[in-house]
Amino acid sequence: METKVLDSIILHDTTFQEKLVPYKDSVSTPDTTSFLYNPYAYSYAKWSNGLLQHSLGIYPFATVMVKVPYFIEKIRRIEVPKPYPVEKKLTRWQSCKLKAGGYAIFSIIALLIVVFGKMIYKLKKGG
Repeated sequence: METKVLDSIILHDTTFQEKLVPYKDSVSTPDTTSFLYNPYAYSYAKWSNGLLQHSLGIYPFATVMVKVPYFIEKIRRIEVPKPYPVEKKLTRWQSCKLKAGGYAIFSIIALLIVVFGKMIYKLKKGG
């Protein structure tokens, strides 16, 4: 019997939340414009003609470093094939049909030999 060895590698990952570094900033300025920023975003405010114009943007390449812990589990399985089960014993009826089929084939072959023998004998005798 053959022995088949299978190696499997399973990667596990998890979902988790990463807290960002908190930033809070405020500015009081006698001027009509204000600009604030941190590593993730920037804010611009302007006072003009009785209106406060304010914009908030995120830096295009701002990233947060996220470390994804994972572990690799190696599984080594050895599979040995099971032997095939032994065939069932034939029933009486099945055995009878099998024997009858063998006798029928033998009878047909014997009949063909007799018919061809007679044909050959007639050809040789007549010729």
